[in-house]
Amino acid sequence: MSLRIITLGFLGLYSSLALFHAWSLPFSADEAHYALYGTYLDWSYFDHPPMVGWLQSIALFFSSSEFSLRVLPIILSGLSLYVLFNLAKNAFGVRVGFLTLLLFISAPILQILPFGMIPETPLILAGLLNIWILKRIQNNQGQRVKDWLLLGLILGVAGLSKYTGVTLAISTFIVLYLQFKGCLFRQVGLYISGIIAAVCILPVLYWNMQNDWISFLYQLNHSAGKSEYSIASALRMQVTQFAAFGPLIYVVGLVAIWKLRVSKEARIWLIFALPILILFSILSAKGRSLPHWTELGVIFMLPLIAKVILSSVESKLVKRAFVVLASMSLLLTLVVQVLISYPKIAFDDYRHPLADLIGWKDVSYRILDLANEGDKVFIPNWSHASRVAWYARPMPVKVLDSRFDQFDLWFGSAELGDSGILLLHADRKGFKEELLKQFVRCEIRDKLEVKIESSYVNYFKLYRCDHYIGASNKEVVN
Repeated sequence: MSLRIITLGFLGLYSSLALFHAWSLPFSADEAHYALYGTYLDWSYFDHPPMVGWLQSIALFFSSSEFSLRVLPIILSGLSLYVLFNLAKNAFGVRVGFLTLLLFISAPILQILPFGMIPETPLILAGLLNIWILKRIQNNQGQRVKDWLLLGLILGVAGLSKYTGVTLAISTFIVLYLQFKGCLFRQVGLYISGIIAAVCILPVLYWNMQNDWISFLYQLNHSAGKSEYSIASALRMQVTQFAAFGPLIYVVGLVAIWKLRVSKEARIWLIFALPILILFSILSAKGRSLPHWTELGVIFMLPLIAKVILSSVESKLVKRAFVVLASMSLLLTLVVQVLISYPKIAFDDYRHPLADLIGWKDVSYRILDLANEGDKVFIPNWSHASRVAWYARPMPVKVLDSRFDQFDLWFGSAELGDSGILLLHADRKGFKEELLKQFVRCEIRDKLEVKIESSYVNYFKLYRCDHYIGASNKEVVN
């Protein structure tokens, strides 16, 4: 059976499962947060540029269901796969193109991310189109003005998608300098691209200027992390990447960096991949890293990984090693698919891997049933607040932690005398019942125990609380 048939078969299965999960799964914290972006349209937002909100506002024009809000990310992810395939095919041949697709759909974490609207969704498409337009500029020796116009627009879209889009601008400059050397600064197109990209991100600058530059201050504090570097945190991030993208991609990715570092045909991919991978490896040592933050960098590596695999299979020992790594990756992918397709598998109390998805819609509806006119919802932190603010909208949600965030901009901070519904959520450390002391009076009104078999997945308590007396001054802190 040919690699093309195998890839197309798995791609069909992958697409069918993605559509099923998009229809069946409730929102994650991030998805709910960015859906709220679309509800409360603005020039920019506290923690991210506005692209995800603008895109979700298009979907909200038609429907507010989870599936409807996942249609655009599915389309954008499909376009990204199409561009990735063609770039890999044109650079290294059709077999590398199909294996690149196969690697993408085999990664455990990529069973979930492509159907959720997160900042990486438009950023990935912009990043791949960035390589595409640079290759056109190289092939045409920078003679076509429209190529420079498109480059500026693509960089602008990246800047509107996520602040780490700045790595694309840096990589773009490096690629162009290696192409044109000192003559680059005599290319009028370079300045045209820069002006267009700058115009595109004016909404972000305007919004921040109106809000005391809080996004940039937050990102600086967020990136700073802990005051000291931790080898343990850095290693933990690498182990997470090993599991999230699978052993095959992780191990062969390291081999590809070493083996292809001097290859001219691989140079552009490494120039785009390495800044992202290095940046988040450094940030992880300061306690700042999530598995999907490296997604774009890993995707840039996939054609190189595919090339190394296909060029090394003649060795029986290497082939066996690849089979072992691939089997481990597929096993992890199968585990992810089983969990999200059939989440009713018992784990220890409060250790279910899908706890972040389970129960939040139900408890939000109970809040709506309990609430009186004029009530607010009080919640300990922003990630919990996102789901409740979405499913219980348009109730105002007040976050009681000390950090100033997007919810303070949308609904204001909790004020002295506020009353309403307080939601407490149990984790392995129990309920944060000390929050009850921030009100003059609190009375338990409802409980929601979410169990699978005899194990707790989530446990919620709802209180009616009167007259908030807690601290009302918040700072923009990490």
